[in-house]
Amino acid sequence: MGAIKINAIVIESTDYDDFAKIVKVFSKQFGKLSFIALGVNKSTSKNKYSIQTFSLSDFEIFKARKEEKISKLKTGVLKKDYFKIAQNYNNYIYCSIIFKILDQIEQISDKNYKIFKMLIFSLENINNNKNPFINYLFFITYLIQESIQPFRIKGCVRCKKTTAPLVRFEYSEYGFVCSRCLWPGEKVQPESFIKLFANINRKTIHFNVEQKYFYTDLIVLHNIVVNYYENVLGIYMGPIKLLKETVALIVNEIEANKYK
Repeated sequence: MGAIKINAIVIESTDYDDFAKIVKVFSKQFGKLSFIALGVNKSTSKNKYSIQTFSLSDFEIFKARKEEKISKLKTGVLKKDYFKIAQNYNNYIYCSIIFKILDQIEQISDKNYKIFKMLIFSLENINNNKNPFINYLFFITYLIQESIQPFRIKGCVRCKKTTAPLVRFEYSEYGFVCSRCLWPGEKVQPESFIKLFANINRKTIHFNVEQKYFYTDLIVLHNIVVNYYENVLGIYMGPIKLLKETVALIVNEIEANKYK
């Protein structure tokens, strides 16, 4: 079988022996895949620049036909690097979490091309330190909406109507509830929060990262998204604990009560 060409972001590169690496990428054509890159640890290797983490590269690979076999790299050409991400601690954590999710993406989605485009957009902004937290947050949120179990935010989860005024995101049902379907004890949540969540269904990621938000709305959304990945989708999020312990991502009790 001849070599095939792919366009991919390197999400992990691990030494295999003295001169080889196992490279894990997320590609536009096939989503996540791995290949062995022979000889790339040699100083004379022409492929060594293309297989670094945070690299966008064009690869030619001999793709394995069976899952138990590993593909092999023929050539790699670096197209762009996003190495500035690693110069900022928080930005590095954001992208590490993104890559951990993509490493398990086959469990939840196969929409490779759409995810790849969002990934490039988000990495570009994070690399340039342009609203990095917002880009990270919206990427992992939109990724849920491309999964086999998206949030139910197209209408009310109880009456199924899409025209009724939505006033609450119900955590137990992972969807919106309209004003007529509120149960005793359930609160109307901040309008800004409902609008933020609704726009994930109505608007593109490109639109949403450019908007202005109340910071508490973003933190609550982040907490919901992380909980969903961990407890519903069963995704390991790597260094998410480092973010959970950050003071900036903790909502005080008075503010938190508005979202309960």
